[in-house]
Amino acid sequence: MAAVFLAVALRALLAIALASGSALVFNRAVSKNARPGALLAFVLGPLVEEAAKTGFALAVAAPLVVAHIGFGAAEAAYDAAGRRASGIAAGAMSLVSHGVFGVVTQQVLTITRQPLAAVLAAAVLHAVWNLVIVALAEAGHRS
Repeated sequence: MAAVFLAVALRALLAIALASGSALVFNRAVSKNARPGALLAFVLGPLVEEAAKTGFALAVAAPLVVAHIGFGAAEAAYDAAGRRASGIAAGAMSLVSHGVFGVVTQQVLTITRQPLAAVLAAAVLHAVWNLVIVALAEAGHRS
């Protein structure tokens, strides 16, 4: 039993590391010389992240929701390290939001048995989430 748990945990860590690394490389490459634009923030970024989390989890037979939550934890650590007080809140929201994206992905995959449909559903939700966060941040700067 312990060996099975260890194997699953190692597969989850591998999926998390591969997805987080892929997203970091992608995000840095596309925003190297400029601030990320709307296409990256609301379309490409969410699609790449959701495809990486789900794809790597499925490829290594890791628990899908665990991979999403782990990715959120990695993003939370990155956010917290890069900012002061706002980094903690951003990190917490990252953990929660990526957990929700994972649950949605798992539910759509369970219903449809189509990984692409699951990735697209999570990517749309992720994009909408980003739109809401940006709108709230801009509203806060105006007030």
